[in-house]
Amino acid sequence: MADLKTKKEEENMRILVIEDKEMHRKSAQETLTRHDVTIAKSFDEAMELMSERIDEKNVQRLLTEEGFPTEPDWKNDHEQYVAYSKVRHEAQEKSIIPFSFEVVLTDMMMPEDTDSHAIKIRNSKTQVPYGFVIALKATLCGAKYVAMVTDTNHHKSTMSAALDYLGGGYYEDGFKPNFVINGAKVMFVHAPFLEDILKDVPCDWCEERPGVCSTCNGSGRDKHRGSECVMCREDIGKCEQCKGTTRFDKQVYERKDWGKVLADLIS
Repeated sequence: MADLKTKKEEENMRILVIEDKEMHRKSAQETLTRHDVTIAKSFDEAMELMSERIDEKNVQRLLTEEGFPTEPDWKNDHEQYVAYSKVRHEAQEKSIIPFSFEVVLTDMMMPEDTDSHAIKIRNSKTQVPYGFVIALKATLCGAKYVAMVTDTNHHKSTMSAALDYLGGGYYEDGFKPNFVINGAKVMFVHAPFLEDILKDVPCDWCEERPGVCSTCNGSGRDKHRGSECVMCREDIGKCEQCKGTTRFDKQVYERKDWGKVLADLIS
């Protein structure tokens, strides 16, 4: 039965994805199609979705059962109001709505939130590593699986470079969660990427001499080695990438593969 339950959870999980870039939001929808996915575009939206929610109808039911159908006037009956406040607090504790998501997947760097307390230094262009806060908040909320997944190049960001110390500079197949926090499996990782094909794009290897091998300049000989050119040995003198046509189908790796992260996270 345990195996069947695990399989069911993997087939249809409630997932919250926090991502400010549209192409990564689209890849989340594409790679998590078997799941119930909710997407937040910012830190503000994430905090709203992850805020504690109370079932007020249940609170009122419990208050009524304890003899408090209405709130006493604290000025006229302070003792009753104190008793009411205690009962209401207990009722609220019993009426907390369970966290809606089993899985939380988040980006690392995001634009500064609009509700920041640091009003004097607020800058909408500033990128903030909110992903760490979101991930830890998710474990407090009760998520079972949490991953912070960044596409920020570690050669261009000190925070991304520092992340290398938690799990390496690149995502590897079969990556295992770095941590267990509040019972949740948690990963802080560089993103794996989907392979996309851009059809019929201009060749960037032979821009100076279109269609011509840039290594041997079309001669078929490597002037430095005095031997045949290793780049165009199949089509002598022609650009290896576009085969002399000046255009080619380009492989690009830019969009996050959220599905791969999820598979490794719950394995």
